[in-house]
Amino acid sequence: MSVKKIILVFFINIIFVIYSLELLSLIFLKKNINLNEISIDQIRDQKTKSIQNFDRREDFFAFYEEKKKNNQISPSFKFSIEMLYLSDFENRIKQFINNKINSNKKIPFRGPINSLSLGNNEAGKREIIINDKYGFKNSNEIYNQNIDIMILGDSFTEGVPFNNNDDIAGKIMFKTNYNVGNFGVNGTGPFMSLAITKEYASRLKPKNVFYLFYEGNDLRDMMFEEKTFLKKYLNDDFSQDLFDSNEKVSEFLKDYENIFYEILPFKIKNGKIANKKIIMKKISFKEKIKDFLELNTLKELFLTSSVFYKKKHNVDYNYFKKIIFQMNEEVKRWDGNFYFVYLPSWTRYNNKYSIANYFQKSKIKKIVKNNDILFIDIDEHFKNNYVDNIDIFIFGIYGHYTKKGYELIADKIVKEVATN
Repeated sequence: MSVKKIILVFFINIIFVIYSLELLSLIFLKKNINLNEISIDQIRDQKTKSIQNFDRREDFFAFYEEKKKNNQISPSFKFSIEMLYLSDFENRIKQFINNKINSNKKIPFRGPINSLSLGNNEAGKREIIINDKYGFKNSNEIYNQNIDIMILGDSFTEGVPFNNNDDIAGKIMFKTNYNVGNFGVNGTGPFMSLAITKEYASRLKPKNVFYLFYEGNDLRDMMFEEKTFLKKYLNDDFSQDLFDSNEKVSEFLKDYENIFYEILPFKIKNGKIANKKIIMKKISFKEKIKDFLELNTLKELFLTSSVFYKKKHNVDYNYFKKIIFQMNEEVKRWDGNFYFVYLPSWTRYNNKYSIANYFQKSKIKKIVKNNDILFIDIDEHFKNNYVDNIDIFIFGIYGHYTKKGYELIADKIVKEVATN
């Protein structure tokens, strides 16, 4: 047999093996929910339409109505470019943010300050959120004494969609005598947590700092943040001095409120209730063949980007290494203890078998442990408590943890503080 024929046979065999694996994966590695066949919106609609008094109002109209009932409610602000621009109208928020940055104004991370805000309706009820003098989800009472535990991270740390009592910080304070500060900011990534460590943790000097890393989108959010001024926090000498700049922060948030109220009428103009038509997905035979030929099932088995992100995102892990190193070094300055908490995503439990899941966690864990930081695996903690499935998420669909999920994380944090 000629060399050309040998090479041809070899490649034919390789192709046969690959597509055989795709077929076997398609048959035997079925997901709990196949998002190619049904959308999250469809599932949420099916699971909630029988729930009485489920709040289906759009965010802006809900704010408009609740503000009339309680004048203490103010617009919430989170420095998440993606979230801010999604709620924008005619680029007014985008222009506002860019003008502030270009004018070297101080940019707060969260607001309002010393006011109430309105939570979202993920669980069917919009709860009232208490925001402290720095704009975070706390009561001001935590600043009357030393902070024992500070938690950093995104919406899971913040405790979306629940109020102050039912987030992780609230659960810890209810069960213990620990004084806990919740410094989570919805829609943000590792750069934001580094920034909060340098701006607030360095001044408050909590004994224990827990960074809660969500595997679902924190690395993607990190790459969004890398394109903002937050990247400057990698420089040792960069600071906005936000801790002592409440007057400037108040000015910024007041200006933001003005923009919010300007666009409010336009955002609620098209209806009081979200009448978004739920489009039923119908996958044609042709589309199924296309997915098969593109090896989509194998991609989700092996590629992290296919598992966690709808679009491809190139992640620079060097940024993550630098951020984790700096956060740990910063906490060491006041002899504090720094912990890394790994939070599992809904996709991990929906895609029952995924090599990508394993490799992503292993890669993150290696980076953390190379910095001599304690790695706390909430996925393992959920398994030990027999809740390692999609039911740990609200309505069992993509979104945030249930109150039980937040309570289990709170219990784990308490245990780590007691034993270290």
